[in-house]
Amino acid sequence: METGKEQQGVVRFLTAGGVGGREIHCCMSAVYGKHSMSCLRVLEWHKRFREGRVSLQDDARPGQAHCAITLAVTAEVDGLVQRNR
Repeated sequence: METGKEQQGVVRFLTAGGVGGREIHCCMSAVYGKHSMSCLRVLEWHKRFREGRVSLQDDARPGQAHCAITLAVTAEVDGLVQRNR
């Protein structure tokens, strides 16, 4: 199964070639079948690439959790658990 990033790359490539969003979706549906991105997602990415976007990464969403797992954090959590069983 193809990943979202791969399909976004296809949308980016075809958009650069002047192919329309609905036509891109039609082609992707024929190739990827049930694993294809939805028409709405294809149109969203098509619009982003037309507007000059080059990155395949999703935008960060407000309130999205940021986590950093380090040895120090792991040790601190382990210590809290051990002290408060």
